[in-house]
Amino acid sequence: MTGSELQVEVEAGEVGFEAARLARIPGHFDGYVEDGRLPGWLALVTRFGRVVHLSCGGHRDLEAGRPVETDTRWRIYSMTKPVTSVAAMMLYEEGRLQLTDPVARYIPSFRETRVYSKGSSLKPLTVPMAEPMRVWHLLT
Repeated sequence: MTGSELQVEVEAGEVGFEAARLARIPGHFDGYVEDGRLPGWLALVTRFGRVVHLSCGGHRDLEAGRPVETDTRWRIYSMTKPVTSVAAMMLYEEGRLQLTDPVARYIPSFRETRVYSKGSSLKPLTVPMAEPMRVWHLLT
């Protein structure tokens, strides 16, 4: 599916969503545009591979005054953490890891991790961790 083909495919209630809650999405993001935190936005919600909600607002090019449309292309930066977080939560759902598991269970070199205590960037003093680093620490 390309951006120009995006359209709502299923009614919200058919896949377990409340239409009234989805209808609040544009107002939420329009607030970010109005107060200058975002130039524009596009929101897409899917369930079971089908588009349930699609909305957009603001501008893709402020100088030219071009609005965001459903086929607007976006640059996406720093996607490592969201992709890794989704993968971790899939493993959690499968029972293959717990969020409270020590990271060292999966990456043994984390057993001896030390943390900054005091000192300068040229001469830092580190001490052993009081508590082990846990999976959930990596997701925050």
